[in-house]
Amino acid sequence: MAEHHKVRAAHMKILAQGDAMLERKLLRANEDDEAHIEEVLIYEEGLSVSQRRKVYKLSSYGRKIEKLVDALLKL
Repeated sequence: MAEHHKVRAAHMKILAQGDAMLERKLLRANEDDEAHIEEVLIYEEGLSVSQRRKVYKLSSYGRKIEKLVDALLKL
């Protein structure tokens, strides 16, 4: 679970682009909230290609970790 929070924090840091208040707002939001998801998508659209690539890699890594944890919990 801690790894998930690290990945999410890195994702929000990229989206905030140096705006500490926005980063804090995004991190405090309920990640399952539809409005928050829409807001994140809007910010992702404004990213540069290299920033989008970083976000994609973070998401891929996060999904791999999630699958690994789920497999371990089934043992």
